[in-house]
Amino acid sequence: MMRRAVRVLRSIAIGLVAVVLVVVVAVYALSELILRRTYAIAAHAIVAPRDSLSIAEGERLARLRGCTGCHGAQGEGEVLSDNWLLGRIVAPNLSQSVREFSDEQLEGLIRQGVRPNGRSLFVMPSGMFSALTDNDLGRIIAFMRSLPARSGNARDVRVGPLGRTGLLAHKFTTAVEDVRRAKSLASTHPSSGDPNWKGAYLARTVCTECHGFDLRGDPGGTAPDLRIAASYPLGAFAHLMRTGKAAGGRELTLMSSVARNRFSRFTDDEISALHQYLVARAQ
Repeated sequence: MMRRAVRVLRSIAIGLVAVVLVVVVAVYALSELILRRTYAIAAHAIVAPRDSLSIAEGERLARLRGCTGCHGAQGEGEVLSDNWLLGRIVAPNLSQSVREFSDEQLEGLIRQGVRPNGRSLFVMPSGMFSALTDNDLGRIIAFMRSLPARSGNARDVRVGPLGRTGLLAHKFTTAVEDVRRAKSLASTHPSSGDPNWKGAYLARTVCTECHGFDLRGDPGGTAPDLRIAASYPLGAFAHLMRTGKAAGGRELTLMSSVARNRFSRFTDDEISALHQYLVARAQ
C-alpha cells in the first residue's frame, strides 16, 4: 500500500515538473516571437544641423525629454535593470552608438522604435518621441553627434522570465506597440494652428512617458491624471516645474525629482503654453 502511494506521488511530481517545463518553453518561445518580430517602416529623411546654437538647443531638448536620464549625463550609457527575473537592460553609450547610424536610421530608432534590422526596441520611449517635430528631432540628433566619444556601457537586452511573462500578458510593451498606441490618439490632441497646439505638443513629447499617452495617469497611482494641473495657478505651476515643490511646499514621489532634473529646463513660454493646454483639457 505504501509503495503504491509513493509511486502515485512520484507520478504526480513528474507530471507537475513536465507541466512546468512545457509552460517555461511556451513562454520563452512565444516571447521570442515578439522580440524577434520585424517591422517595415517608411524611411524619413532628417537634417541634423551642425551650428553651435542648434546643438545647444538640442542638448536642452534632450535633457528636458529625459534622454540623459537613461543614457547618462554624458551619454555614456546606463544599466537600467540587472535582475535575473526581469532581465538585463542597458541603455547604450550614445557617444559611441550614434556613430553607427545615419540620421535617417536614428529617426527610425527614436521616433518609430525600430532598429535598422527591423526589430523593435524595448524600453525606449519611442511612443512619446513619435510626435517630435523634424526640427526638434534634428537638433537632438545634432547634440548627440556632438558628444565626445567616451567609454561606457554597450547596448544589452536580455529579457528574464518575469519580463517575458509580462510581454505575453501585455504588462510590458515593445517600442513599436507604444508608437502605435500614441499615434492612435493623435486625433484627440489639438492640431497645428490651434491656440493649444504648442502646449499639447509639449505634453505629448514630455509628459506621456509617466502620465500615459492619453494623459489620464498611471493606474498604479504614481502619476495622476494631468487634469490636476488645472488646480494650479500659472505661478504655482511654474514653481512646480522649476523646483519640484507642489502646493504647500510638498515633495512628490516621482514628480519632484523629475521636475528638478528635467522640467526646470522649460522656458517661461513653454510652461505657460503647457499650463494653458492642461487647463483647457481639464475643462
